[in-house]
Amino acid sequence: MKGCKKVLDDTKAIDIVFLDLREVNSYLDYFLICTGNSILHCKALAREVHKYFLDMGIKERSRTTTNSPWIVLDYNDIIIHIFTKETREFYQLERLWADARQIELD
Repeated sequence: MKGCKKVLDDTKAIDIVFLDLREVNSYLDYFLICTGNSILHCKALAREVHKYFLDMGIKERSRTTTNSPWIVLDYNDIIIHIFTKETREFYQLERLWADARQIELD
């Protein structure tokens, strides 16, 4: 996860949050949530994350459309949510999963 965070930091993702869902959900392990400045920036973040996982030999299971203010990438154990600011504020995933433990990766 540290490598994925570095890719997002390098691509200027905003407010990166990792949630450990294993204690609060039986079928989800981790969420990574971050924000892009625009839909175009979100697409770039998704592209770089996709390249990172491909380089590690991990293929995504599914992906939402990339022309959306909310892009979801599914890599089995980790689900990545890339939002525009307005969309992240509207859906408030961190609030919905408030019981999940937040992981600090520095």
